[in-house]
Amino acid sequence: MSNGQMVAAAEASAPTHNPDEIVARVGSREIKRKELDLAVQAMETRFARGGRQSIPQEQILSLEHQMVDDMISRELVLQEGLAHVPPDVDAKVQQQIDKVKLQLGGEEGLTKALQEAGVSPDEYAKRARENVIIQETMQGVFDREIKITPEEIQAYYNSNREKMKQPEAVRASHILIRVSPDATEDIKSAKRAQIEAARSLIKGGEKFADIARKMSEDPGSASNGGDLGFFTRGQKVPDFDAAAFSLRTNELSAIVTTPYGYHLIMVTERRPARDESFDEVKADIEKFLRYQKSAEVAQQHVKGLRDKTKTEVFLKPLEAAPSDSKSSTSPAQTPAAAPKP
Repeated sequence: MSNGQMVAAAEASAPTHNPDEIVARVGSREIKRKELDLAVQAMETRFARGGRQSIPQEQILSLEHQMVDDMISRELVLQEGLAHVPPDVDAKVQQQIDKVKLQLGGEEGLTKALQEAGVSPDEYAKRARENVIIQETMQGVFDREIKITPEEIQAYYNSNREKMKQPEAVRASHILIRVSPDATEDIKSAKRAQIEAARSLIKGGEKFADIARKMSEDPGSASNGGDLGFFTRGQKVPDFDAAAFSLRTNELSAIVTTPYGYHLIMVTERRPARDESFDEVKADIEKFLRYQKSAEVAQQHVKGLRDKTKTEVFLKPLEAAPSDSKSSTSPAQTPAAAPKP
């Protein structure tokens, strides 16, 4: 299903509302039905993109209450941030927009995505600016409120030594000649001849990296001479994994067949399993502990803003909804993914 079809499906399932209906108020700022409907539509689209069924109609009211609560929290932090807008906000906004453009394949991809979502470029730019202000505001809160002591970092390290083990890893390069598992025997034979020719060239003295650049059909590694970087057991498909970990350093493999096609593999470095030292991981542990504390700090900060600002919600009370209508999906904003300790 295309993005356009997913959006259309979400729109078809959404009830019709007055877009100017006020669903909540934060101080003097009114949150209107149009904003809420767009948020619900975005959630429906994410469900469809993930291959999940649409949100049951009886759960919509509960979802709307959760989303309005998130929108109130967002507005409170935004209002706080607007009083102290960082001087480099415009540069950071442009960086975010450029990043999204890159992910979507350029200006055309972004324009198409905005059209499908029913969002104008000006609305998108305004939202991006607000997001940067909110992020910068909360980062300032975290920097002020979260203090991690050396003793906490050491205690975490001492209590989680099992997590500090680095498994055996190899750095390998490969040459891939692509062939589908259901290809005809003639095609397989022709592809096999290509990989055998590559192996003969290497056995005859050609450098592995040079042959990879000329012949490999893996776009992700061919330009780097086939280099795949370091990986541990289980990170590659089984036959590739088994071959790589059985090779000696700088030994050329036999032809390896995987669902991707035919490979030649050469291990260029090995790292034995070992325990990471405290000095190696203390920076990551500190980031992880900061992340753990950030959710509670954010919750307490927003609570303090709510205590100082009048907020009102005008949605139908949840008690009026069917008793089994509580959604199992929480759209509440959370901190970024936890860094690995």
